[in-house]
Amino acid sequence: MTLHGGYKMAKIKKVGSMNEYHQYLRGMLYFFDDLCRKNNIKYTILDGTLLGAVRNGGFIPWDGDVDVAVTWKQFKKLKSAFKKYNGRFYLNYAPSHFYKRKGFKRAFGSICAKVIDKKSDNQLFGIDVFTIDFLGDDLSYAEDTLKQYRMLACRAKASISFHLPSFSESKSLLRNLRIIPFFVFYPVLKLISMIYIPIWNRQYLKFVKERLKYDENSRYYTIQPYLGRIGVLENDILSNGYMDIKFDNMTVMAVKNYDSYLVPTYHDYMKLPPEEKRIPFPSEKELMEIHIEMDEELSRYIKEAHENRCL
Repeated sequence: MTLHGGYKMAKIKKVGSMNEYHQYLRGMLYFFDDLCRKNNIKYTILDGTLLGAVRNGGFIPWDGDVDVAVTWKQFKKLKSAFKKYNGRFYLNYAPSHFYKRKGFKRAFGSICAKVIDKKSDNQLFGIDVFTIDFLGDDLSYAEDTLKQYRMLACRAKASISFHLPSFSESKSLLRNLRIIPFFVFYPVLKLISMIYIPIWNRQYLKFVKERLKYDENSRYYTIQPYLGRIGVLENDILSNGYMDIKFDNMTVMAVKNYDSYLVPTYHDYMKLPPEEKRIPFPSEKELMEIHIEMDEELSRYIKEAHENRCL
């Protein structure tokens, strides 16, 4: 049996191209959107995903990434929805950020949460979930909060829990020999991480509780420390609520006032960047290292993403 676009319903060992990878991502995004709608969760696509929807009507051809954002109120509902759902995907969220696969643990920082595929061995395949963080009505307080938030993001990266790397499938002896030092120093690195991670967890949870504001009418906001490169913004991102927006053959959610994010982030966002700045992500090499297993659930979401004609 074959899906639209010539995609075969069979187990896939490797992702062969960006177009093929986009098909997998559409399936995961369709699942995420469906889960949110069934649980009355409002979200907005974000960053390159939002830019692609507005400018390209779907994925940016060289961008294999899916970003979404929710308020903290909606994030609590999202965590609850994933607890009830028992399928292929799970929500991996702060403060631990552990991605578990075949006995190993991987971690990432600067992202509030990530939708992870249990049947993929690469954390690139997923949806990055950021939070819309309200910072109150005082500009100096908002800027200081963002500064501390960014410091926590740096600590998060430093607190990654080290794991034993597996030997590469490569037949190159030199490439496999490179990871031997990790095995030698692993006990020390693991001990450091075991001591430091609980400390960072407490700092993060305390910060979120005490510094962030939950009043969505706050004058200032930012979106996560990673995307916080845009700094503190005037809060009109939710002023007009949410809408459905075309994304390839399906519809997803976005804030109606998306200019309030796209303009300070990309400026003249409808203008294509020069060729030299159209850098593929993931790279061709990274794509070849992504293995995604096809099963009935993912096949169904991919098919529905192709057939669910949008407005």
